[in-house]
Amino acid sequence: SPPKEPKKQDMAWVNIEGSLQWQFFRRAVQRLQERGNNVFVLVGPFNEHMLTDQNKVIYGKLKEGIGAWLEANRIPYLMPAALPPECYIDASHPPAEGYALLARTLMDSPSFTALMLK
Repeated sequence: SPPKEPKKQDMAWVNIEGSLQWQFFRRAVQRLQERGNNVFVLVGPFNEHMLTDQNKVIYGKLKEGIGAWLEANRIPYLMPAALPPECYIDASHPPAEGYALLARTLMDSPSFTALMLK
């Protein structure tokens, strides 16, 4: 039988400007860099197949804000597209096959491989 369609949900996203987690994440990245560490950020991928159309728009704006900060601070990152729906167990966790696909995507990323070969 074909895989069943995930139930569409509206997640209660927090605006990144008011998020304590985002504030502390930025601080942690900056401290790592100040201490001479190379930092690479993997953003997601979140199971967007579960989101309502309106919630996908909100999530997209959050990702844009994250990407803008990473670019402004010259932090290499990868923000891959959502994995196929069968590559998620829930909203954010893939099974082994999903992690394997994500690892291949990461290894195909020029910004990741450039950092790893430094």
